[in-house]
Amino acid sequence: MSGDRDALRAWLALLGTANAIKKGVDMRLKQRFGLSLARFDVLAALDRAGEAGLTAGGLTAWLKVTEGNTTQVTAPLVAAGLVERRTGANDKRVAIFRLSAEGRTLFAAMAAENRRWIDGAFAALGPAEIAQLRALLGALQPPFEKEAA
Repeated sequence: MSGDRDALRAWLALLGTANAIKKGVDMRLKQRFGLSLARFDVLAALDRAGEAGLTAGGLTAWLKVTEGNTTQVTAPLVAAGLVERRTGANDKRVAIFRLSAEGRTLFAAMAAENRRWIDGAFAALGPAEIAQLRALLGALQPPFEKEAA
């Protein structure tokens, strides 16, 4: 009878662990850099985008959040001079975001610390176990994506 709830128990364990790690990283980012994990995620997406930056819609899609959430998270980063907001060359209604020089410097420091914290969170696992965990997580097929199609 307990086998019929193993998937649910695994999901709850995965969710609990992921949330605990996320909460710890968020707390450390706020303490060390004064920025939340959500703002770190914006900086990370813009870092990956490079000099071209991302449109507001592209950033929203990358972060998998709503447009309102993107606006709420980017506005303080723009005000702090970490992110530049420009209009599109062909369409002035399009907002394009990219990291400023100060934003790139700060993100590099934040990313290095984040990498160290995540390494610490996974320190109990060896390289083979981490590879196995990644393979197992990659094998999961969220049923919701099939339903949305």
